[in-house]
Amino acid sequence: MTASCSSRKAPPYRCESPFSSRCFFGILLVALLLLLPISSDACGEPPRFGTMQLRNVSKPSYNPEDRIYYECRPGYQPKHPSLSTSAVCEANNTWSLLQEACTRKQCPNPGDPINGQVQYPNGNILFGSQVHYVCNDGYFLIGPSIRYCDISGSTVDWSGNPPICEKILCKPPEKILNGKYTNSHKDVFEYSEVVGYSCDASNGTDPYSLVGESKLVCIGKDEWSSDPPQCKDSKPTHPTTTLGSSHPGYPSPSDETPPKDAESLGAGIIVVIVIGALFGVGVVVCGIYFSFCKKKKGKEGIATYSAYQDKATTPAE
Repeated sequence: MTASCSSRKAPPYRCESPFSSRCFFGILLVALLLLLPISSDACGEPPRFGTMQLRNVSKPSYNPEDRIYYECRPGYQPKHPSLSTSAVCEANNTWSLLQEACTRKQCPNPGDPINGQVQYPNGNILFGSQVHYVCNDGYFLIGPSIRYCDISGSTVDWSGNPPICEKILCKPPEKILNGKYTNSHKDVFEYSEVVGYSCDASNGTDPYSLVGESKLVCIGKDEWSSDPPQCKDSKPTHPTTTLGSSHPGYPSPSDETPPKDAESLGAGIIVVIVIGALFGVGVVVCGIYFSFCKKKKGKEGIATYSAYQDKATTPAE
C-alpha cells in the first residue's frame, strides 16, 4: 500500500479578539498613519488682531503655502497701503509674522456751539472717544451734554444731534401784598438782572416794614435768588405786659428764659445775701464771746471782793 500526502493550505489568520496584542498594535499603527499628515503638515487657528479680522470664515486647519487675508474691523482703516494684511502657513507649520495694519478712524470736527464750548477729555476725536458740551455764562444746554465717536455705516460719526445753548431768562417774580418791585411792567427778565422790592405807604399810623431780601437776582431758567419779601405792619404783634401778667396766649415769666443781665443781677443778690449772712453770724459770735468774757470778769471781781472782806473782818494776831 502506498501512502500519499496531499498539500493543505493554511487557513487565513483571524483576530480572535480586538483586544489581542497583535490586533491592538495593528489598529494603533493604522490610526497613527492616518493622523500623521494632519498633525505634522498643517497650521492651526489663524492669529487674532484687535484692529483686523479675517475676510473669510476660519478653517480648523491649513496646509503649507495656504494664505489668509485680513481686513480692518469697523471703525478702523489701513495705516498705510504698503502694509501687508495677509499671512502664509509656512513649512514649519507656523503662520508668517503679521503686524497690526489698521488704525482708528477719525470723526469730523464737532465744532463749538453758539454761546458754548466743546471739551475733549480723550484729547482726540478718534473712534471710541467722546466730547463734552458746556454753555457760556448766562446760557443753559438743551440736548445731550456728551457725544461719542461711533460707527455710522461704513465710517464713523458723532452720536445723536449736537446740543444748543439757549439764553437764561426768568419769568416775572411774585407780587407781594402792600408792596411792589422795580420793572414790574416787563414780561421777561434776563440772566443776572436784579429787581428791587419796596413797601407801599401805610394808610394808618404804623408804616410797613420789609421782611426778607429786598433784591432778587435771576440766576437760572425761571429761577430767582430767593423768595420774595413781605411787607408787614411795624406795630408790635403782642401787647406789652409786665412780668406776672396772666394775659391769655402771652408766655408767663417762668416760661421765658431770663436775659443775661437778669442772671447777673440774681447772682449779685445771692452774693450779697451770703455776705450779709456771714456778717450776721460773725456779729452774733462776737456778742456771745464778749458776754461770756463780761460774766467771767464779774465772777472774778466778786470773788476778789469776798476775799477782801474776809481778810478785813479777821482779827489780827
